[in-house]
Amino acid sequence: MNSKSRRKKREINGKTEVPIAGNNDAVVPDENKIAAETVNEQLEDEKTEALVEAADNDLNEDLKIATAAEQTEAQVANETEAVAAPVNEELDEQTAALVAAEEITAAAEVIDDEEKTEALMMEETEALINEETEALMLEETEALMDEKTEALVEVMTEPYVIENTESLIFKQHKPFKHKKPVIIASSIILGFLLIGGGVAGYLNYQRSTEISTDLKNGETLLTEAKFDEAMKAFEAVGTLDSDNADAIFGRAKAYAGLGDFGNARTYFEDTLKRITNLEKMKQVYNAYIDSEVNAKIGEEALFALMDRAAKDTGDEGYIKRKGEFMVKAPSFNLNPGSYQGTQAVDIIKGDPADKIYFTTDGSQPTTASPEYAAVIELAPGEKTIKAIEVGANGYPSKTIEGKYIISASSESLLENNISGSWTSRSGSYFYQYYFSNGYVTYSYNYGNGSSYSSTGNYQISGVNPNGTIGTLSVFNVSGYSLPSTLNINCEPLGDNMISINTRGYNYSP
Repeated sequence: MNSKSRRKKREINGKTEVPIAGNNDAVVPDENKIAAETVNEQLEDEKTEALVEAADNDLNEDLKIATAAEQTEAQVANETEAVAAPVNEELDEQTAALVAAEEITAAAEVIDDEEKTEALMMEETEALINEETEALMLEETEALMDEKTEALVEVMTEPYVIENTESLIFKQHKPFKHKKPVIIASSIILGFLLIGGGVAGYLNYQRSTEISTDLKNGETLLTEAKFDEAMKAFEAVGTLDSDNADAIFGRAKAYAGLGDFGNARTYFEDTLKRITNLEKMKQVYNAYIDSEVNAKIGEEALFALMDRAAKDTGDEGYIKRKGEFMVKAPSFNLNPGSYQGTQAVDIIKGDPADKIYFTTDGSQPTTASPEYAAVIELAPGEKTIKAIEVGANGYPSKTIEGKYIISASSESLLENNISGSWTSRSGSYFYQYYFSNGYVTYSYNYGNGSSYSSTGNYQISGVNPNGTIGTLSVFNVSGYSLPSTLNINCEPLGDNMISINTRGYNYSP
């Protein structure tokens, strides 16, 4: 503090004394003490000012240091930014690309989800609308019935209506004049019948609309080859009207499209029973014939259907159409019948460019059956051969059939009867023949122990039909005493004995 600006009151002996100007002789405190205090105060003020000045200097130095630090930090930041800028830019580009890719993926997922959600919402909305519409229509119909019933009852119970009704209905029957309750009840019943007729008409209209919609939908699905869905649409019509000929016809075409030609045939026939319109009948027959062509039913059955279509519709175009499917039938070189001995059957093509398919077990041949390439050997027994010829258009001819009964030949019967070893004894002599498929061995032993044998080949030169009596011609003989001709008699069969050149022989296993 500045001592010049202060004047303090000092207390001396409990009194306050103030120096009096111009009066040096006045009573005053100790001047030296006052001067010392003043000097002390001045020193304190100077120290204070020096401390303040030093503090200001320190503050300025701190500010300078802070400023330098800020400048250094800014310079470092600028240099760092300059170095990091390209890296950051590249990172930003990669990040942007990654974000864009994620956004595209997310957008695609959103679009896909939105499409699925939209389809589901449309389906649920349509179902809900149909349900609510049906409920609303029923509710409105009931409300309308209630409203019309009340109005009708109100009108029918009006006195003038009752009187006019009495006058009109019971004009000649006065005994009924006072039976108003009966009249009222009759009037109400009549009203209910009128309202019921209206409601029935409305429901019938609604049913007809549903049938028309399902039929149109089914036909559209048929053109799109969606046969399973088309079948469901026509079946829905059938639940509303089981006698609907268009729905039955639609199911026939759907079955044909699915390759179920048996069911298709059933529904085509059912449709034809229910229609009389000639144009509609032609449509059914055209689809029916196309289905049977795809079923490859065979020429005879197909032509019968075409003849029937021409007769029912009066359209001779069906007869002319036969030419599209005519394929020449094959033939057998051996007429069916009974034969003796092994036979060979050749199947001859009607057109050299066609193919033949056959079976030998009596089943109906198809293009999945064996294709004919060589003659068919027939061993003894019974066999039925069936064959078809398939033209370039893939349509089969009518089926040819041959039943063959093959019995063993007389020669084979005789061969079977003599096959094996046969022996004969006469005193001390022993004779033996052995026959096997054209080969013969002859041997004999004398009682003295000597023996002879010879071999050769034989051929049947004559035989009766039963193969029991025949003649063998022997050749290529080697050895001694084998006759050149052997006369064989196997009768009677079953006794294990035969006669060779009139000598009897027993079978020797």
